[in-house]
Amino acid sequence: IKMAVWQPEENGLRQILQLLKESQSPDTETQRGVQQKLSELNNYPDFNNYLVFVLTKLTSEDDPSRSLSGLILKNNIRAHFERFPPEVTSFIKQECLKSVGDPSPLIRATIGIIITNIISKGDLQDWPEVLPHLCACLDSEDYNTCEGAFGALQKICEDNA
Repeated sequence: IKMAVWQPEENGLRQILQLLKESQSPDTETQRGVQQKLSELNNYPDFNNYLVFVLTKLTSEDDPSRSLSGLILKNNIRAHFERFPPEVTSFIKQECLKSVGDPSPLIRATIGIIITNIISKGDLQDWPEVLPHLCACLDSEDYNTCEGAFGALQKICEDNA
């Protein structure tokens, strides 16, 4: 049985993009609302799928918004990775590995941070393909892919010595 590929719902995606915009507001009240919404959204198992989707796939958004989505995901991984459903975890892993060579340096760096955080939460036995994949990317003809993989490997080595 082939797993159906996860797709975001329009409405959910809109809410998250709105939240990312609001979270860039300097207003304290707005910020408080954002924090409130974030903790509510964490009750939805696939909230993290949306975050990784915005980070890796939603090139219509600007890089700072996409990166912010990744940083929220990173915080969620740190706070409650153990509670992620297995299918969410594998979706995040798969999307990060696929997008390690994103054209944007900011996005590549954010993806590297997420990969590192996942590894430090579990261990390499839980994600046996990550190192071979990143090492294989070092041989890529594409500069972004090499650079993204190298950056991720560097972060992994620093954080998980």
